[in-house]
Amino acid sequence: MPTSEEKLREYFARNLAHYRKALGLTKLELAEKLNYSDKSISKWERGDGLPDLAVTVQLAEIFGLTVNDLIAEKPRRRLMTTRNKIIITLLSMGIAWLVATVLFFLCEIIFPDIKLWWLFYIYAIPISAIVGIVFSCIWWKKIHLLAAISTLIWSVALCVMLTGSVAAAVPKISLIFIVAAVVQILTILWFLIKKQ
Repeated sequence: MPTSEEKLREYFARNLAHYRKALGLTKLELAEKLNYSDKSISKWERGDGLPDLAVTVQLAEIFGLTVNDLIAEKPRRRLMTTRNKIIITLLSMGIAWLVATVLFFLCEIIFPDIKLWWLFYIYAIPISAIVGIVFSCIWWKKIHLLAAISTLIWSVALCVMLTGSVAAAVPKISLIFIVAAVVQILTILWFLIKKQ
């Protein structure tokens, strides 16, 4: 941690310029995100001043960092870009589909007479949605979280319906979608309340 205000300004200035360039933002683009002028960004990058705490927190959020990262002696080498976040999220979801494929393959070989193994792919949908929920909470906006939760609600209903109708022959199992609709409405209302 810097020991004086001069060091703090020096470290902040260097890190701000580094992270801004790492994200490929111009001073004007960063200023627009903060509702400030590009002259303020230039001033901070020269070390002629520091933004207030609220703006520093906002900068940290834009860069996906902590405030400590902005005032550290040396900047991080790599930032977690949106592209990397998308790739990591998709790779994590892909693991569910890989497991479903391996299980399908093994069960088709070991039990070829049973023709229900395609359900593994249906079960991979809610598992992918759970992964989506986790990453939405970490990286993405509330709309992404709502989409992931909605996918989970409807895919679980689909899994219950298909399993009930194919494996157990449960009559009227499709009524599960009424439950899913109620849960979906409650979820949307919850998001609306949280937004306010």
